[in-house]
Amino acid sequence: MTQIPKPTAAKTQDQAMPALSLSELCSEAADHVAKARLSLFDESGNADHALLHLDEAIFCLKRLLAHGRASGVNGARPGLRSV
Repeated sequence: MTQIPKPTAAKTQDQAMPALSLSELCSEAADHVAKARLSLFDESGNADHALLHLDEAIFCLKRLLAHGRASGVNGARPGLRSV
């Protein structure tokens, strides 16, 4: 059984994150979702690789949520529940 590498998002959580614009975070999340979809539907059908990309996309979305909560824009209130 091959060992699955730890997602980049999980490895970098303890490090300071570079300041990305909201559009860059959205774009990065969308790219990871697209890569996950391609991973599932290519000839190898690599679900593990797809899950790693989905983990990265979720991490980007969590960063977006944190930014929204910090700035209070777009109705992002501190009381909103996150996953």
